[in-house]
Amino acid sequence: MGLLLAIDIGTTNLKVAAFTIEGACVGIEKKPTIAHYDVHGNSIYKPTEIWKDIASLLRIITSNVNQEILAISASSMSEAIVPLDCYGQECFDIITWFDTRAQKEAKEIVEVVGKEKLFEITGLDPNPIFPLCKILWMKRHHPDVFQQTCKWLQMTDYILYKLSGVMATDYSLASRTMAFDVCKNEWSDQLLELFEIDRKLFPEIVQSGSVMGTVTKEAADITGLSVGTSLVMGGNDHPCASLPAGVLNGNKILDSSGTAEAFIYVSPPQKPPLMKFMGQRTCRYLDKDRYALWGGIISSGASFEWAYKLLTNVETWGIYQGNPTYAEILSQVQNIPPGSNGVLFIPHLRGSGAPYWDPNMTGCFLGLKTTHTQQDLLRAVMEGLAFQARMIVNMHEQLAGSPADALCVVGGSGKNFLWQQIKADVLQKPIEICDETEATLLGAAILAGVGVGIFKDMTTASIELSKGNQKILPNSSNNEIYQPLYEIYCDAYKATEDLSHRLQKI
Repeated sequence: MGLLLAIDIGTTNLKVAAFTIEGACVGIEKKPTIAHYDVHGNSIYKPTEIWKDIASLLRIITSNVNQEILAISASSMSEAIVPLDCYGQECFDIITWFDTRAQKEAKEIVEVVGKEKLFEITGLDPNPIFPLCKILWMKRHHPDVFQQTCKWLQMTDYILYKLSGVMATDYSLASRTMAFDVCKNEWSDQLLELFEIDRKLFPEIVQSGSVMGTVTKEAADITGLSVGTSLVMGGNDHPCASLPAGVLNGNKILDSSGTAEAFIYVSPPQKPPLMKFMGQRTCRYLDKDRYALWGGIISSGASFEWAYKLLTNVETWGIYQGNPTYAEILSQVQNIPPGSNGVLFIPHLRGSGAPYWDPNMTGCFLGLKTTHTQQDLLRAVMEGLAFQARMIVNMHEQLAGSPADALCVVGGSGKNFLWQQIKADVLQKPIEICDETEATLLGAAILAGVGVGIFKDMTTASIELSKGNQKILPNSSNNEIYQPLYEIYCDAYKATEDLSHRLQKI
């Protein structure tokens, strides 16, 4: 019947995949996403390099599949921006999402607007990663480029533009720019006028899942796609992953886990959350009538991998031996009782994320005794991450004004069933694990399908394509142990905060 094509521009890889309308992946190709660094540590992607790699992946996919491509959509990280001149040509490199060169500009925004007012308008904290800060940096350091620029695009926008010749963005990406009024659901004239930036520099905002253009002849010649193939507006990568995760099937929270772990609450349509900053970022979802509350753990998978390597091998000492498998290690850790025999882990190895956002916070083990084993410590790491997850989920629930029904997990940690069971027990909520390893790509494919009428809407598609997801139920008896431990965990943050800061100054 035909295939749906999805593009994902990620921090680690560029990917293109083809899916059946039932959601089965029939082909996937990828290349590393190459970031370039200067002597100051500033990071960029080269736009022509990104486009060339995406075009080559599209050509490979189109040559390998022998079915009609019904529609194409794309997802990407947010905050990585590229300027285009009035001829549609790139006039500077893409500043990566994680680049922090605009710290001075972020501070100036706070001085002019104020933190509370900035959040009231944008739903964001004054972080230099956001595009408004980067645009002001460009205005100061490269005024010639700023004057040349006719449009600022993010990565999804850029790739869809290269395929269609149309410049547009969606609400999930626009609301991560710091130039967007999250309550009015439009570009913020108030902020743009304050910083003397023309609103015309930002693209038209269109609904994710709507056709925004078609493949041009020029793009078809490069990619192997057919001229006139529908291009459907995609969106931010985590929200895209939420569709096959089943987040729209009830009042649920996306748990997107990798090196870091993002927790995203998606509101019902036309039901705004409390617009009060409690450590979250308040954005718009793929569906413009829904809000998305963001909170995260900076070093989630990173904490587990650090502990796993530290506790299970001796290669750092120059002693090489066969390493045990994850299954062998976790089978032993599973025998450790809830509470890890009294040891508690604070997982802020790269600074704390939501709700505190403190780059100078550090991690630690509390309650250590000579009786504790490697197995105790590894379980304590997973429990500490689960306690932090509960803190973020509680924050989302307070803002939303209602409890979440479940967490929908996508990403690498979903394969660690012990970790997910611990999380279910700590939160006393079901954990639903997405059975599609490429959830972001499938989410983009779903949007493509919505755009050409294969799916009625996002909600219908999300419910249908998440039916096979695995569910882990909480063990209520473990709550007797985890509830007092969670209370200690919450107190431990404040108890160790000053010590962390003092250590960082040495």
